[in-house]
Amino acid sequence: MTSLFAFRRFASAFGTAFAVFYVVALKLDLALFTVYPSLGLVVLGTHRARDAVDPALGFLAPAMYWYGWAGSAGCGALVVGLLAALLPEGLARRIWLGRFWVVPMFAMVACVYLTMPWFRL
Repeated sequence: MTSLFAFRRFASAFGTAFAVFYVVALKLDLALFTVYPSLGLVVLGTHRARDAVDPALGFLAPAMYWYGWAGSAGCGALVVGLLAALLPEGLARRIWLGRFWVVPMFAMVACVYLTMPWFRL
């Protein structure tokens, strides 16, 4: 029975923390890695094409940052989820991580706001 409660705490904390860390990663452009799918290349960190000779390289080989943002958010949320799963039972019941369900809703609004400039081009 204890492992079920620990998993529930982990899942609640992971989901909430992932939403918050994803917004932070999106806003600060903190990608764990950058993917160039047309080249079959994965580069650690946020990588921007800085080719002064051929500025069309960004069009020919577009970079994908979504996987890196999700990876960054997942790493941070994993730490928070593990810490929540390791909380003592009494402290966990007092905090009750299940009440933070509203945080992902606000994170979704923040993601929509942060991606609006992409659709105005």
